[in-house]
Amino acid sequence: MLRLVIFDLDQTLIDTLPRFHKIFNMALRHFGCQEVGWSEFVDKYRDDTLNDYVCINKREFWDYFLSHYNDLYCEKDRPIEGAYDTLKTLKNLGKNVVIITGRMVPSSEVWKELKRFNMDGFVDYVYTRNDNYCDGRRRTELILEAMKKFNVGPEETVFVGDYWPDMQSGREAGVFTVGVLTGHENEKKLIDNGADAVIESVADLIPLLRERGLIDVLE
Repeated sequence: MLRLVIFDLDQTLIDTLPRFHKIFNMALRHFGCQEVGWSEFVDKYRDDTLNDYVCINKREFWDYFLSHYNDLYCEKDRPIEGAYDTLKTLKNLGKNVVIITGRMVPSSEVWKELKRFNMDGFVDYVYTRNDNYCDGRRRTELILEAMKKFNVGPEETVFVGDYWPDMQSGREAGVFTVGVLTGHENEKKLIDNGADAVIESVADLIPLLRERGLIDVLE
């Protein structure tokens, strides 16, 4: 039976795409690269080709980008529809909830954001790249670390994310891996990279878990 649910953050629980665009352009300016408008940015984001705009070493650029993700307040940030209710339901069912994010910021910054959206009370632990895997450890290792922390096995764990590398990480960790379409990724790519199931958004997670027998239908 399910005991631990691990979520990606951006575009999975919180829609921060407008902020992503702002920070992306800030990073482009910082390194002397050409900025990109919103519509073109969304197309490139969907196609996973934003590196076309990066005019320097890709690792250096994205490390800078991720380390500045919390530098700007964006009033357009909002919870993905259904995220609050899904987290609340999981917590009411006694499930452990963990967030793993690639942002290179202290976990305290993520906790502030969760509090802003009244989600902090439903989350047990947060891993960020800054606090936990700035040394290059992959997200797979963080999933395994979370499982060890809460003393659960792969068969008791679900990982939810929006990006195809997330699906690879879940598959490598051996857990039930769910892709959500709120990150503009297409269903086939998510499945091809390891998703066991794909849903429109986290709003559909609880019904999926009941359907797959991971939580009791009476819970």
